[in-house]
Amino acid sequence: MLYYVLPGAGIYGGVKKGFHCADLLTEAGHPCTVATPEAERPAWFPTRCDVITHDALRERCRREDTLLFSCPADAPLVDALPAGRKIVHMQGANTPADHALFDPARGYEFVSHGLHMTHELLRHGRVAAAVPMGIPDVFRWRGEAKRPLRIAVMPRKGAATLDAVRGSLPPGAELALLDGLAEHEVAAALKGSDVFLAISPDEAFGLPPLEAMCAGCCVVGYPGVGGFEFLRHRDTAWVVANGDVDGLIGALRHVCTHPALRDALRRRGLALSAAYTLEREREFLLRALDLGDEEDA
Repeated sequence: MLYYVLPGAGIYGGVKKGFHCADLLTEAGHPCTVATPEAERPAWFPTRCDVITHDALRERCRREDTLLFSCPADAPLVDALPAGRKIVHMQGANTPADHALFDPARGYEFVSHGLHMTHELLRHGRVAAAVPMGIPDVFRWRGEAKRPLRIAVMPRKGAATLDAVRGSLPPGAELALLDGLAEHEVAAALKGSDVFLAISPDEAFGLPPLEAMCAGCCVVGYPGVGGFEFLRHRDTAWVVANGDVDGLIGALRHVCTHPALRDALRRRGLALSAAYTLEREREFLLRALDLGDEEDA
């Protein structure tokens, strides 16, 4: 049996990708049950897998089972269980807690969910199969009308930066704050926005800007630590050095006053993001876990 251990069901990218992982495995004929502290199921995006409590997992887990987890805080629970395979679904942001998981003595296998995480594992002497992210179809832009100079931004990703930007918006621009929304609401807001402003210098694997690219937004801002996989300066996005607030304000004004540039970035970002499907993620995930066809092994 496959289990995916998560610390809860709150609005975090790691939670969504954990549930995506369980759903994709289940749909492929390898049932995967998610375990959260009190069997919480996310209310902010759809999921189809079974969910149980951590206590139920303690009762059910056997030597022949496989456990996946991504949050270092769940390591003590995973370590105490008898599962024969324990796999870190590496989504971390290069923290000391993540690095503690790399110790070979802990006996973990690794699956990397982004090029940055793959590189970090290699730096610490560990090799992992890489699984590209997949974006749900709800984010795919189908030509929906966009409001010119409507700038979508996630305020919890960098409140101080947002305050600085707010006071220096280009003429005619308006902000659309994406905070505490369900997935379909975020998708609708992005599809109707012209620009997505990435304000988190610590973004681990860049899920919000990639979703924005899929929704047809021109992406401007910080790449975080994992966004360079798809945020390519002057090609698919206008990238600013992490933490450079003045540079961010200048870049936003530049892009907003050059509509041809804005549309070119949007078009190329949209084309690149088309490859990031859940179907492709499932194919790579099955191979990474040795659950694919023999000929693909």
